[in-house]
Amino acid sequence: MAKLVHNVQKKQHKERSQLTERARFGLLEKKKDYRLRAADYHKKQNALKALKLKAQAYNPDEYYHAMTKKSTDERGVLIADRGNELMSVAQVKLLKTQDVNYVRTLRLNELNKIEKLKKDLDFKAGGQHTVFVDSVLEQQNLTPEEFFNTDSSLIDRRENRLRISQLQSNEKLIKQDTLDDQNLIDDQNKEKLKQFKILQQRLKRVEELKEVEAKLELTRELMKNGNKKKVVDGNGNVQFKWKNVRKR
Repeated sequence: MAKLVHNVQKKQHKERSQLTERARFGLLEKKKDYRLRAADYHKKQNALKALKLKAQAYNPDEYYHAMTKKSTDERGVLIADRGNELMSVAQVKLLKTQDVNYVRTLRLNELNKIEKLKKDLDFKAGGQHTVFVDSVLEQQNLTPEEFFNTDSSLIDRRENRLRISQLQSNEKLIKQDTLDDQNLIDDQNKEKLKQFKILQQRLKRVEELKEVEAKLELTRELMKNGNKKKVVDGNGNVQFKWKNVRKR
């Protein structure tokens, strides 16, 4: 008769964890971790051994074709060639010209955005209120308060300019209108402050692009032929002066 061995639940053996007093050393290393660490250690040792044997058997007088393409520095470290092709002076000039045009395009775009922001940030209301009269005497006697039938404190307002009758009849309307105007002014000031910060960032970016463009232009000019002299001013700024050449 077959025994029912498989039906008996076996005891679960758990791996031992790191002791509490040794928790600062990290996780407890298991057998599989040791095998990986040992295999890596032996691989590195074998590589070092092979390099030592290769160095011992190296013949400095032996010729091989890579000697003509490779070189070493003063420390004996091999300088590997990246395979970059050398460009002619004309090709480099063309690349510098494209770089200058790209930077100039970015700077002009920023200037256009700055001009648009400056127009949007104008606090003065646009337009004028023109009143037409029939004679010079009527023009001299014209009083804005009487013409618009409002208080002198509301003359500069271009919207919601209440008349005297409205001011006298509805005090609640005046308070609500004043409160709405104040809330509108606060919101506009917050929006304008945000736009001023953006304007400041764009102005700074324009200055940086202008400096980059000037450096690229100077580099491109220095690549041209001509008798030039390097001049350093009192502030340490480097400038170049070219000799005047008569054109045919």
